[in-house]
This record gives sequence, C-alpha cells and structure tokens, in this order.
Amino acid sequence: MVYAWREVIWPSEAKMETALEKPHRSWLRAHWKPVLVVWLGLALSGAVAAFLMIGNSDAAKLAIATAQSNPVLAERLGLPLKTGWFVSGNIEVTPASGHAELAIPISGPKGTGTIYVEARKRAGIWHLEMLQFGNDGSSERLDLLPANTAKPTAPSE
Repeated sequence: MVYAWREVIWPSEAKMETALEKPHRSWLRAHWKPVLVVWLGLALSGAVAAFLMIGNSDAAKLAIATAQSNPVLAERLGLPLKTGWFVSGNIEVTPASGHAELAIPISGPKGTGTIYVEARKRAGIWHLEMLQFGNDGSSERLDLLPANTAKPTAPSE
C-alpha cells in the first residue's frame, strides 16, 4: 500500500532543497561588473589627471612657449603649432626647486614630432637645460634653445 503523504514534499523540505541547489553568493560575486567599472573609471580618471597636471606644469609651459617662438621649428612644422594632450615624463617639484624630464607631442600643418625637455627649478624659477625637437620616425634632433641660454662653463686652466 502506498501512502499519499509520503509523496508530498513538505514546505520545510522544499526550502532545504532550494538552499542546497543554489548556494548563497557573496556580494562581490553578485556585483563584480559594477565594481570593475568603478575601478576602471577611477584608474582612467587618475591617469588623465596626471597627464593634464604634467602638461599644465610651469616647466611644460616654458618649454612650449620657447619651442613655439623658434623660427626653425615653425618653418619645419608650419604654423599654427599645436601641442598634444598626452605629455609624458617625470616632474619632481618643491616650492624652491625641482626637476622635469618631459616628452611633449607637437604638430603643425607640415608634420608632427616630439619636444624633449629637461628643466631645473632653482630659487623658484624654471630654467631649460635641454630643449630638442625630434620628427616622428627619425633619430635626428633639432636644438631649440636660443644661443644666449647656453650654460656657462668653468674656465680652463
């Protein structure tokens, strides 16, 4: 004889079966996509902020102004000269001193290239130590520093 009540799944048994079939997922496993989007957004924002801060630094502004006033560069690239967004390099600054090594993309109607800069900040004032232009795909460098800014040399004995 078969009893009907043995075939019935009682509510407490149904809850136990669903709990065993579907393990509880952690919050991070359930929401990993939004967390990933937030982290990537923060990383991208930080990188863009770093590029903008380097590009808007006093050393970069001095280098760009000096390069744009160079007639040889203006002839080679054409006017108007435009600087690129992604200025790369390294800047270390304190209120009185600092050092910068930068690579600044620049372009004009006739071509593109990169301005290479090395500058020092002494007594609160930036001085260019090196300012060169290189065409994309060429190892040739054009010195952009005016002749009167050459470093003094020690007298020879």
